[in-house]
Amino acid sequence: MFELKHVNKSFRDRGDVIQVAQDLCWHLGSGESAALMGESGAGKTTLMNMIAGLDEADSGEVLVDGVHIDRLGQAELTAFRRNHIGLIFQKFHLIPSLSAWDNAALQARLAGVFDRDFANHLFDVLGIDHLAHRRPSQLSGGQQQRVAIARALMHQPQLVLADEPTGNLDEATSAAVIELLVSAASDAGATLLVVTHSASIAGYLSHSYRLGSGTLTPAA
Repeated sequence: MFELKHVNKSFRDRGDVIQVAQDLCWHLGSGESAALMGESGAGKTTLMNMIAGLDEADSGEVLVDGVHIDRLGQAELTAFRRNHIGLIFQKFHLIPSLSAWDNAALQARLAGVFDRDFANHLFDVLGIDHLAHRRPSQLSGGQQQRVAIARALMHQPQLVLADEPTGNLDEATSAAVIELLVSAASDAGATLLVVTHSASIAGYLSHSYRLGSGTLTPAA
């Protein structure tokens, strides 16, 4: 779960002030899923990065699983993110020299929580068990994103944040990947937040919100 309490955040973009959050309060509970939508430049990724502890709010409180991550030192924050948050990006960020299995297991091993049975379960659920020994260069875009999803869930985080996870995929592959992501996150009991421009992708999630001018409203 995560919670934002009276968060304010703005930044300058080519002379313009972009208001990402204005006295923003938002809560997403354990096991819930939501899409974060909005126009390009509205600050969706910045807001997600604040929840991940990759960016700082100008003021207000940011809590993940009840922990004030805005009050943690850098080393504590890095350790917390490694152990409690799963991140998925539009670009897959797989290590070319490692197999799909070792890429997916890397964060869990670093966190000291690698569970082979759970890893096998994830690879089976995501339909990539037969690809475990292949390198990223031997995988399609959809297959690489499934490996990235497995990596984000492998350490069984309380929160999964995905920034345009299907942005580099075709429509059919996008639908298959987002359905698997929602199913796998739900199976793991994780809270899931997906930044997307796509209304069809948002339809797979329990809630949809639109960010604009520093405020959040339920998406139609």
